[in-house]
Amino acid sequence: MTKLMSDTAASVIIPAANRDAHIGSVFNHVFKVMFQTEQTEITDGRFIEWDFKDCRFLHPFYLAALSVLKTQYGKTIRCTNLQTAIKSYFDIVFFGTPLVIDSTNNRDSLWDKYEEKTYLPICVFNPKDKSSTNAQQLIQETVKRQIGNNNPIHRILSFLLGELIDNITDHSHSENGFLFCQRIPKENMLYVFICDTGHSIYSSYATDDRYVEILTTAESSALKLALSGKSTKNRPENENRGYGISKSREIIINGLGGEFFILSGGAFFRHDINGETLVDLPESIRWNGTVVLLKIPTIIPKDFDIYNHIS
Repeated sequence: MTKLMSDTAASVIIPAANRDAHIGSVFNHVFKVMFQTEQTEITDGRFIEWDFKDCRFLHPFYLAALSVLKTQYGKTIRCTNLQTAIKSYFDIVFFGTPLVIDSTNNRDSLWDKYEEKTYLPICVFNPKDKSSTNAQQLIQETVKRQIGNNNPIHRILSFLLGELIDNITDHSHSENGFLFCQRIPKENMLYVFICDTGHSIYSSYATDDRYVEILTTAESSALKLALSGKSTKNRPENENRGYGISKSREIIINGLGGEFFILSGGAFFRHDINGETLVDLPESIRWNGTVVLLKIPTIIPKDFDIYNHIS
């Protein structure tokens, strides 16, 4: 462990990541940042520098994950050597301190300036109150204004956000949920980042006696349950962690031809044009909570009907 002795800071070099070769692959860089940051011991009044000297652009998923990490680490992190363009972008997307969505309407002039953009602020909400619903509505409404009323993507986004945010509310026991969206016009793609820092999916299933014989010590076994739609709630309407995740993947992959990634605790699942990948991470690597990444095409197939995928 590196012990910080100077009056200034210890430095962690932030690796450049301007692309996500396979959806979720930016987390290879995120884990490096986590490891180096957590191996640096600091004393009172000192801090760690995240040095962005190698970064000219940050992929949206990478940007959002680093923002969540910085929020979790608190005031011990300072960002240095930011390119002018990146610094301006960080400011407008609330990288340093995510925009707090509270339980009131939140529809003020701040959101108006995003209607002409291709991105939204990084938002944090309390899963235990109405702020989770407000976050969903604000993002859906702003995306609708950004891409135009004639594009049905905002209605699809509403369903996906509703399902996945409900999972955070019902299962994560997290104090915070995070949301970020950015559209890449040249790719005709919307990138969506949804995250919590609470209980993992494995923890949700481990407390349910119905899955004792199915669940193994591998955290990927819980992802299998969720992806197959297995519930941890006895609710007749099937609004539960497994249902939300399985139906969201069904819509993204089979309905829209997009890409889906989920990381929870010590395991991740990826589904893209190359097929499906389910991996247990080494014991030294884990994300405290759950991250869902969605790549949603903004050109919707003419024969797409969401009810074909949720019935």
